[in-house]
Amino acid sequence: MSSYTVTQNIINALYKRRENWAHKGDFGRVLIIGGSIEYTGSPALVALAALRSGCDLARIVAPRRCADACSSFSPELITVPFQKDFLDASAMPLIRRYMPWSKATSIGNGLGTRNGQKDLVDALLKESKTKLVLDADALKVLDKGLVNEKMLLTPNTNEFNLLFDMKLAANVEERAIAVKGMAKKYGTNILLKGHIDVISDGEDVFLNKTNSAYMTKGGTGDTLTGICASLISQGNDILTSACGAAFINGYAGRTAGKAKRESFSVIDLIDNIYMPLTKWRHQ
Repeated sequence: MSSYTVTQNIINALYKRRENWAHKGDFGRVLIIGGSIEYTGSPALVALAALRSGCDLARIVAPRRCADACSSFSPELITVPFQKDFLDASAMPLIRRYMPWSKATSIGNGLGTRNGQKDLVDALLKESKTKLVLDADALKVLDKGLVNEKMLLTPNTNEFNLLFDMKLAANVEERAIAVKGMAKKYGTNILLKGHIDVISDGEDVFLNKTNSAYMTKGGTGDTLTGICASLISQGNDILTSACGAAFINGYAGRTAGKAKRESFSVIDLIDNIYMPLTKWRHQ
């Protein structure tokens, strides 16, 4: 099956010249829905990666303990606390206040799956008017019948297997066929994470090869979600955003991995997001 390899040329396709009289919010506002009493850091990683990859504002809706933890990461992060240990459908009135504010929304990072999250995720898929990036726990509970072309699914291999009830091999050709097939069947966009990322909208297939074996540390999927949402919020189409996010996340991770080896952490990746932007952006 034919496919295209993502190259550094994607950077200039994503980032346009900024006018001097631009205002806060002109380059994207990302709403992040996730976190739980246990997974307090995931939404912060999403938000930090979103900001480092160009969006102007990132707002997190999370359980109070998680929201407070996220606030401690950086004064840049806006947090909205929900008065439970987990987000569930009862959080929808709170979330609705901020849905019109966002230009892209990410759902699922650190969310959990056993405390009413399915009802919340399905409600969000039904009500959201913005483009969505679905990752992690959201992929484990969502109703596939609600998936559409305004969404980007970013599963790893295990999440893909669970979501589509199939077992993927390591063979890239087979993975590409599976991703294209599922994207076409459900009329959506899929970014399958791996040593080589596979991205498809059901018509075209793109491969990203910038990743590193050191990116096995927890949180690299969260940063990818944040970059995806950031690029979408800046006005790029979903497929191009997914390709660009895979390239940027992988290049930043590979750069950090070369420098830090086994000491690599996801914060190192975030700190290197600027590298591909400054290296190949010409405007």
